[in-house]
Amino acid sequence: MLTFGEQFSVSCNKVDAHMAKLMQRDRPAPPNIPMMYPVLKGRLLETRGFLENVQPDEIAGAQSHTYELTPPIVRGWFGGDDYIRHLVLPDFFFHISIAHAILRHLGAKIGKRDYLGNLTQQSGGDYS
Repeated sequence: MLTFGEQFSVSCNKVDAHMAKLMQRDRPAPPNIPMMYPVLKGRLLETRGFLENVQPDEIAGAQSHTYELTPPIVRGWFGGDDYIRHLVLPDFFFHISIAHAILRHLGAKIGKRDYLGNLTQQSGGDYS
């Protein structure tokens, strides 16, 4: 199993790689960063900034494209919806949940609410 820092770093790298694929761009080289808190926090802010700057037209139609996957996960071609639903989201949440579990195992006082973030009734739609 990867360490907390490695799980965290892999999560950010996966965001970059999957978004590049969805945007039909070359995958950026993952940065080689030390696994220390200030650097990891900077990496998180960098990844967040990248996502905030993605323009809708850069991923328009991504769900209708076809994507090639190669080992170690699986070899084959997948439609965009399947790629996003069955690989991108589970892959990201796997690494985030493992990092969360490692922190809890190490004694961090974090729980489900910390994992879910600021979830409120306003987060959903109006179903009345």
